[in-house]
Amino acid sequence: MDFGGLRTYAVGCPSNKKVLVGIMDVFGFSEQIKIGADKLAQSGFTVYLPDFFDGAALPVNAFSVDTPEMQKIRNDFFTNHLPSHLHYPKLEKVLNAIKSTHGNDVQIGTYGLCWGAKILLTYANNSEFVGIACPHPSFPDPADAKNVHVPVLFLSSKDEDANIINAWEEEFKKDPAYKQSSFQTYHDMHHGFMAARADLSNDNNRKCFFEGYEKMNTFFQSLMK
Repeated sequence: MDFGGLRTYAVGCPSNKKVLVGIMDVFGFSEQIKIGADKLAQSGFTVYLPDFFDGAALPVNAFSVDTPEMQKIRNDFFTNHLPSHLHYPKLEKVLNAIKSTHGNDVQIGTYGLCWGAKILLTYANNSEFVGIACPHPSFPDPADAKNVHVPVLFLSSKDEDANIINAWEEEFKKDPAYKQSSFQTYHDMHHGFMAARADLSNDNNRKCFFEGYEKMNTFFQSLMK
């Protein structure tokens, strides 16, 4: 559907006052992130997954194939589609569409998969969210913690730099929202285990995938009345 001017995967009731916005990883509308959105919707949320890349997401093998052609695809994507400042206005349009559809008293939680976490953590008006969940966040920077004043849930994998994640948490401890936050690491999971790189045919990845989405459900339920 078109929502806020963006092609969007949406699931749930349009009159619901509990809404989640998911920011996809760089691989776009994968079946895995749709399954995750469906799981959250089954718990009582209306979930929106807007396509910030306008159909120009990377192929899922973009980092496993290293041909000159694929290098060009990656370079073009990083230059023309990845910079965060390109996406803040899109997020603003989605948020306005949510308020128009669900009412100004709607409660909005957000989650960012991989790259999506960076968008949410650096968005200037993220205090209007009830919370931000960050499964395997890309480009984590402890300096971003100073921009966040709502509870966060970090679900890191073994591939994120633990020193940087720990430094992010240490910086965030200065904020009152830390008391309702949680930082957890899946030491046997790869970056992307809750998004397009999730292998749901693997028993352990499948278990951690659904466990992660259940943790997001519990996090947002605790923040919404």
